[in-house]
Amino acid sequence: MNFRKLVKESLSMLEKSDKGVIFQDIDNQIIHVADAAFYKKKVYPKDLIRTLNDNFNLSGFPIDDSQFRKELLELIEKYESAVKHKSRKKVTAFDREFGKIV
Repeated sequence: MNFRKLVKESLSMLEKSDKGVIFQDIDNQIIHVADAAFYKKKVYPKDLIRTLNDNFNLSGFPIDDSQFRKELLELIEKYESAVKHKSRKKVTAFDREFGKIV
């Protein structure tokens, strides 16, 4: 599965969840509890946390590991900082031993 798609689907599940529970209709589509009530669809509850853990673990991404999540947040913060502070123009320097450094 495409990792970007997995993240988008997980965010969608989180938006449609109700206190850590998601509801699936007969076609295994995630449906918000209010929509299920409005359209009078029969739904089946499913544990959101377990579903997310299973989906991410299958992709080799241990989201249930707290240390991994902390490291991932740190990586994202450092990446955002590096992108923000990236120099806009090319800088050339001359080093006697190595020559021109771009």
